[in-house]
Amino acid sequence: MKVTLRQFHRYISLIIAIQLLLWTISGIYFSFNKIENIRGEQYFVEQPAQEQPTQKDITKISFEEAKVIVSKMTTLTPISVEIVDEEQRGSEYRGRELPLYKIVSLNENEEKINVYQNPFSGEIVAIRSPQWRIWDLMWGFHIMDWVERDNIDNILLKIFSFIALFTSISGVILFFRKK
Repeated sequence: MKVTLRQFHRYISLIIAIQLLLWTISGIYFSFNKIENIRGEQYFVEQPAQEQPTQKDITKISFEEAKVIVSKMTTLTPISVEIVDEEQRGSEYRGRELPLYKIVSLNENEEKINVYQNPFSGEIVAIRSPQWRIWDLMWGFHIMDWVERDNIDNILLKIFSFIALFTSISGVILFFRKK
């Protein structure tokens, strides 16, 4: 049985089509959403420069102090605080040094927003909203790392990228080739 370029292109296109659709949808999502809003920068209140505590005089701040800091530094209303001291796969705070305080807060629309704070310095290290969760999901689709959503150097992404390139080139060749 002889497989022609046209037949090979047709079947390989079926395989790659779903991932091409995911790349396109996630790319469109990225282009219509500002990363500053995804990171929660719109919730910060302008603060005068403050001196950072030195390592030797740092003690863990209380839950109440953590809430006060979030109230002063953001437009959010804190409602609860918990400590995060274990790494979890695919977490909102991945890549951050633990322990962290997770301060569940409400924005002006009563949406729950998670604020992650260094429990020693009080520094807000991440703000995670429902919009961030959608962005994170789209990022996982885009880089084909559906669990951790961090590894842009994965073999599946490389293989599918080359297949997509081959499919595009063979499609152009077939367009100009006579049947």
